[in-house]
Amino acid sequence: MSIQSRLVLSMTLVLLLSLLVGSALTYEHVLDKIRTEMQAALSVGVHTAGNAVDDREEAIDPAKRLRLVVDDFTGDRHLRATLRASDGRILAQSKLLRPEDPAPDWFYRLVAAAPPLQADLDLPAAFRSVGTVALESDAHNEVAEAWSDLRLLLTIMVVFFSMVLGLVFWTIRGALQPLRVVCSALLGIGEGDYKTRIRPMPYRELEPLRHGFNGMAARLEEMSAQNRVLHEQILSLQEEERAELARDLHDEVAPFLFAVGADAAMIRQFLQTGAGGRAGPRADAISEAVRHMQKHLRNVLRRLAPDALLDLGLAGAIDNLVAFWKARRPEVRFNVEVTENQVDAPLDSIAFRVIQESLSNAIRHGDPSTVDVSVAMAESHILITVEDDGSGFPDDRSTNGFGLAGMRERVRAVGGAVSVRNRPGGRGVIVEAELPPPSRERAIERDKAGGLT
Repeated sequence: MSIQSRLVLSMTLVLLLSLLVGSALTYEHVLDKIRTEMQAALSVGVHTAGNAVDDREEAIDPAKRLRLVVDDFTGDRHLRATLRASDGRILAQSKLLRPEDPAPDWFYRLVAAAPPLQADLDLPAAFRSVGTVALESDAHNEVAEAWSDLRLLLTIMVVFFSMVLGLVFWTIRGALQPLRVVCSALLGIGEGDYKTRIRPMPYRELEPLRHGFNGMAARLEEMSAQNRVLHEQILSLQEEERAELARDLHDEVAPFLFAVGADAAMIRQFLQTGAGGRAGPRADAISEAVRHMQKHLRNVLRRLAPDALLDLGLAGAIDNLVAFWKARRPEVRFNVEVTENQVDAPLDSIAFRVIQESLSNAIRHGDPSTVDVSVAMAESHILITVEDDGSGFPDDRSTNGFGLAGMRERVRAVGGAVSVRNRPGGRGVIVEAELPPPSRERAIERDKAGGLT
């Protein structure tokens, strides 16, 4: 059942309950009113008839006088007068005023169930020989009046209840319309349409919901755009790394493979011509070329899977990374200061990636003479600093390259922050990354593992 149907049904039940309670109270009021009216009418009728036959007045014709008294009640709304002889015969009887709009019989039986009230007149001695005069109440006119009032009341209540239900339905429908708009907007967000926005609401109570939704949608749209850019950057990085790896293998491995093939061909020629003594230097050259290729391939594998180096710890992995660049740029001086405290396995990998990317950018683009690497641990954070004295970033070059963007995303994923800026004076670059401290739970687990070993 919908909220709208439930609210309308609840309001209908409340109105019906109010109608039942009102009907019960009205019924009690009608009974009391009819009883009071009949008693009052009978009391007034007895008093009036008594005055008409006062024995102080001259009664020349007592029978005629009593008939006149009875006829005086003709057309009365509530009383019927009857003159009876001593033998019970009805000598005269008044006629009640018939109601213009009589009540249904079932309603009369419902509200006039009590027997009619009766009273005998106390006649003077001069009239007693004629007979007796009795007054009897009749509630038909009063019931008809109550029936007319009740019909009017019911009509008013039906019109009122219909208007209330219509107003409630219209109000609830209007109040739920903004929720339908929100549901439609959420469906749009769920389908990936992050440009969906909610227009101003007709009710100020729902404005915080609108602002919150629009803020969420704007944030999702921004994140979606960032994800697309990062995806493109990752693809570009992959292509760049593949191209660099291909150039590296072509420049470093291909010549040695060609040399190994040439030396092997010469050894075969020496053996065929019987000059086997000359094959020894060629075999030594092949062994030297294989050792060089093995060493180079190990360096390539370390670049492709640097996490394997972290088995030696962060300091050992950084030393291997620095050694890699020293072998290629022996003129660059590296100063490394790494904390002796163990960091944390997930944070070690991120710290290594930050240093790896920073060193690669510094040496490939900055042409430095000195590079300082520092990893320090404080209570509130882990500070990683890579500083060089190279050429720095030109004014027209952004610090949001592919590698730096990937580095920022890795650090941001664990709640850290990265700052990349030129050194004062524009000579060199400073890369600073703040990582959160290792969690206490992981530190306890790490200490337990260390104790077991």
